[in-house]
Amino acid sequence: MRRLGWYWKLELANAALVPAFVAVVAHSQGEGAGWLSYVSLLPCCILLVIGGLYWRAKLHSLAGDDAAMRALLPAAAYLQKPLLIGSLGVIALVFAALLVALPEVTETDLWAGGLVAVLGLLEYVNYYHRQLQHFDHWPDFKRLFAGHGFRRAWMARDLAEWRRERSPQPPA
Repeated sequence: MRRLGWYWKLELANAALVPAFVAVVAHSQGEGAGWLSYVSLLPCCILLVIGGLYWRAKLHSLAGDDAAMRALLPAAAYLQKPLLIGSLGVIALVFAALLVALPEVTETDLWAGGLVAVLGLLEYVNYYHRQLQHFDHWPDFKRLFAGHGFRRAWMARDLAEWRRERSPQPPA
């Protein structure tokens, strides 16, 4: 529980730091970030915000206050498909830019947009399906290298439980 006290803040901070990093690196290359980078940042940053809010809600839930989790899960469920479509869509845009010259997409924009698009898709998987992040918690890291694979994401578990509670129960 102690880790969650700072972890949710880090996820929310990353929603601002990732775009700032992209802008600074792209500017240092002399071209600046372009529309492809900014479009790619959209699903990625929304996922980081959802992740930060989820971990904050989880922290409160573990302390006995489920209000934040009850508020977050419907929004996270509602955004699941649009975020998947958005994440895959920006990857498709990056591939299109690789194959044909899209208007005003520079090489820097292509690389920045591509990296952010992949990061966004990884964030989607990390929250909605499988926990990909194992480097920040030693037991998770050991479990991964012991050959036990990636465990189901915590938010995916909570969403599944929330959906089960909402679905009509068959008559007994």
